[in-house]
Amino acid sequence: MKVWWGVSVFALASFASAQVSTPLVVKQVAAPPSDIETGVVVLPDPAERGVASRSALLEVDLIEDPATGRWSWSAGVSVGARGAQVAFLPSIGASWSARIVSPGGRAADADGADVAEGAGGVWHDRERLAWSGSERLFDALAIDGAEQGDWRIEIESDRGVNGFVLVATDGEVELYTHRDSYSALAGEPVRLFASFSDGSRPRGLHASVRAPSGASFAVRGDPASGLLSFTPDEPGAYAVRVEAEGVDAAGDRFVLTTQHLVDVAEPADPLGGVRVDTGDERVVFEFQAQSGDRRVILASEVWGERDGAMVPVCWLARVCGSARSLAMDTRWLSMAGVDPATVELRRTRVHDVNSMNLLELVERMPAPAAGVALPPAPDAPTRDMLVSASPEAVLTPLDPGRGVLLPPGHRLLLVHGYCAPGNPFPTAHFSGSYAAFNDPGANRSHDEFALEILAQTAQMKSFGVAAHSQGSLASLHLYNFYFSGMDWARGARLIQTVGAPYQGTPLAGLGAVLGDVFGVGCGVNPNLTYLGAAAWLSTIPTSSRQNVWYWRTTFEVRPFVVNYCSLITRALLNAPEDGVVEAAAGVLPGATNMGLKEGWCHTNDMRDPQQTRDAQRNAQINQTARR
Repeated sequence: MKVWWGVSVFALASFASAQVSTPLVVKQVAAPPSDIETGVVVLPDPAERGVASRSALLEVDLIEDPATGRWSWSAGVSVGARGAQVAFLPSIGASWSARIVSPGGRAADADGADVAEGAGGVWHDRERLAWSGSERLFDALAIDGAEQGDWRIEIESDRGVNGFVLVATDGEVELYTHRDSYSALAGEPVRLFASFSDGSRPRGLHASVRAPSGASFAVRGDPASGLLSFTPDEPGAYAVRVEAEGVDAAGDRFVLTTQHLVDVAEPADPLGGVRVDTGDERVVFEFQAQSGDRRVILASEVWGERDGAMVPVCWLARVCGSARSLAMDTRWLSMAGVDPATVELRRTRVHDVNSMNLLELVERMPAPAAGVALPPAPDAPTRDMLVSASPEAVLTPLDPGRGVLLPPGHRLLLVHGYCAPGNPFPTAHFSGSYAAFNDPGANRSHDEFALEILAQTAQMKSFGVAAHSQGSLASLHLYNFYFSGMDWARGARLIQTVGAPYQGTPLAGLGAVLGDVFGVGCGVNPNLTYLGAAAWLSTIPTSSRQNVWYWRTTFEVRPFVVNYCSLITRALLNAPEDGVVEAAAGVLPGATNMGLKEGWCHTNDMRDPQQTRDAQRNAQINQTARR
């Protein structure tokens, strides 16, 4: 065992009995060349992490009739054989009287009052969007397509309080929008591109943007190129609703929208050049120190020359404070068989630790390690080559929350997700030593969430994890970047998860756009967007992912009815899905996939039971968990 690994063990032992304010012990993470070659630790093309939509989130702009003092709004909906879904999302303080009218003149009230009285082919549901933190109920209607043609949405109110109507007609054409960069910095343009799946160009293209200050502005796009661009002048979360108008093969006009959350950061101090410090057992790559106390994730590929060709040596990453450096075990050089004098860093990147915003990317940087003594090469990477204490092993954390300390021992930790009211797992399903993480109603980044888990488990000797939703990602983040009781757990499975959005969810963008609808809610979370999830996942190597076992669920398919977990979110998600997470986006490559089970939904207040209440699955989790 290497000395610098031993130091980290001592530091963590001190931490385990300390109070919440004790500094963190940070891991220096490494990955073999195979993780570079297969793309596991490479940022994917942002064009592949966009948002697809067959729905339209229409802004309701009520118009007053001076004669009556009433406010009204209407829109047409073309319903085909696949039917449609319509959800009514009034802003706080709105009092709407809404209905839909069929081509034959039959009406169905938005609150479902007349649906059973001859509207025909219309189903009503009233849902609380639990994932948003809102306690409000929203009405949604599903049209089965029995009466095809032009339906009409009509809204009246005695006040001019607006909102949105979400319409999905399951048409053939899909709108796809994406950013062209993982970086969004104040004072620099943010660019989005829009296209239709049938290859046609939008006839009209624009976006509405709400800035962190609350001010809104419109952006006119270029239909020919599909480009929309704006330059943010302040850091923070920007809610972007893209609206594209097209004409289908039948010559009918249609409108589709997508929703994006763009988290804008202040630029960071540049990395500058790299100074290489060689020792007997490791090479340290040191960069320009950072001003202030900003915390980042620093990651880089290491390459070197072998037989006249440049080949990958390893990949390195860690959480940094003001001092920014990466450490490499010299055995990586021996295994790669490269000349140390030819070493260079490639795709060196700096991410904001909370938003995962890309602050800087340097494609190539010479970093020769001439004169380093190379040890014998092992047959395969050892544990202390993959994980060790970072050069600056101790960082002072941000305030980790309320500082609740859970009981000591060797335990299974039950971890809830984003904005959850409390532990979603029935404790009656678990036996032996377990404890429930408790941070109700919180909206935290993966890193802040991980630090809160670390704070609450400070007294534990060791623990494994059963996690739901974002709690799954936070637990994996904790295991990957920081030493904790998970590193001492024993048993079969370290992290077991249900309903985890490993690759993000489009609802993160919807929540940003609907801030006025939800009220305070839980706020926005850039880690849960498709783009934010992709950036985060590219910092999690296979060696960490292999410690995860994950389950996904979807709604039960029943004949002769509209199938869904949430009638509202069905309009935004591609089936199979659990009402919040699409099954495809719940996949964690490199981990153990435990399958997709029908008949379970993401949260309470959905059509099927909440996925964490599956007694059969929970018994398996309990039996196989590390503690």
